[in-house]
Amino acid sequence: MQSLPISQIDSYFVNGNYPIEMLFYFENPLGTAALRKALYQLSDTFWPLFGQYENGAISSRPYNEENHFHETLYESTFDAAADTMPRWERYKDVNTAGIDSLFFLQVLQFKNGTALVPKMNHLVGDGYSYFYFLAVLAAMTQNSFIPLKKFVVRHLARPSLNRTAVKLFHFQKQKIREAKVYEKCSIVNETVAKPPILATLERLNEADDVNVSVNDYLSALVFQKTYQIQKSKISDHFTLSIPMDVRRYVPQLGPKFFGNALQFHRLAMKTVALDSMETGDLALEIRKSVPRVDSAAYARYLTDLEVEIEKHEEHALLPYEPETGCLVTNLTRMPLQKLDFGGGAPTVSFPITIGKNSAAVFAQGDDFLLRLVY
Repeated sequence: MQSLPISQIDSYFVNGNYPIEMLFYFENPLGTAALRKALYQLSDTFWPLFGQYENGAISSRPYNEENHFHETLYESTFDAAADTMPRWERYKDVNTAGIDSLFFLQVLQFKNGTALVPKMNHLVGDGYSYFYFLAVLAAMTQNSFIPLKKFVVRHLARPSLNRTAVKLFHFQKQKIREAKVYEKCSIVNETVAKPPILATLERLNEADDVNVSVNDYLSALVFQKTYQIQKSKISDHFTLSIPMDVRRYVPQLGPKFFGNALQFHRLAMKTVALDSMETGDLALEIRKSVPRVDSAAYARYLTDLEVEIEKHEEHALLPYEPETGCLVTNLTRMPLQKLDFGGGAPTVSFPITIGKNSAAVFAQGDDFLLRLVY
């Protein structure tokens, strides 16, 4: 049996908080024989996905298809033009909360195509890991006349699994606070044109000699919108939380690391400042507040996190506090073209995971799509 101690960052998710779950719709129907075979073949390469968590570690277990795969046939068609809330209500429970697996793939076969709904416990990995695995799964599913292609794909894609490569850690908390479930949430989509944002950034960066990014500006915009929605309930300050992927800056992790290579950056702003600040000025504040990340700095961040973990008898760490802040996730670079399981890339990609006062940013042609949950 293989076993991996979880990391300091993983501990945010030991209670099942914020599973990563999306629906991908393919206009061309997908057969599942090759998909099921690929899952089995990758169950060793990506074994933590198919393992189990217990007492501070993820352990391997024999692959059992029933624990990770299910296919449902519908006599109806998939509505690719459905509104956000009806679609979320329709598909939010296709992977039931009671499934005792760190990863589960639900396949929905419609009269006009196929939808895949992969659900991954965030304890296993972040969004990068989620798409990394799905891209490899897609490559393994495609038909090929090249000898040994799938063996080569699996070999080249073999991930780095050591979760404590930067700093050793042993999670020992026995009391875990249950995840909060917000039954009544609203999802609102807003479209923002790219050209005005790019023009604003050009002026801002020339004037202040800084490098405010598109993500900084979009985070500022979402921060303001979420604050305005919740303004009547906020007293003194409101906090922006941004998950930063540190793979590029920490060599011990790197691009093949499968896990949570995250640092949660937080910026608390006084409500009086948020009431009067322009979006560009707020984006500048966000850029100036972003910490420098390298191996040493990340090790210090993990050390500080360990102190927080040890403060309380009950483990209750949260990536952000929904009552006094918001979380913004950048999904503008989802590698959807790599999710070709043999019939082309998905034509609809829809996040099912939600969290109160959270937001995701997507690229949509010449626009950005802001998905706000409150």
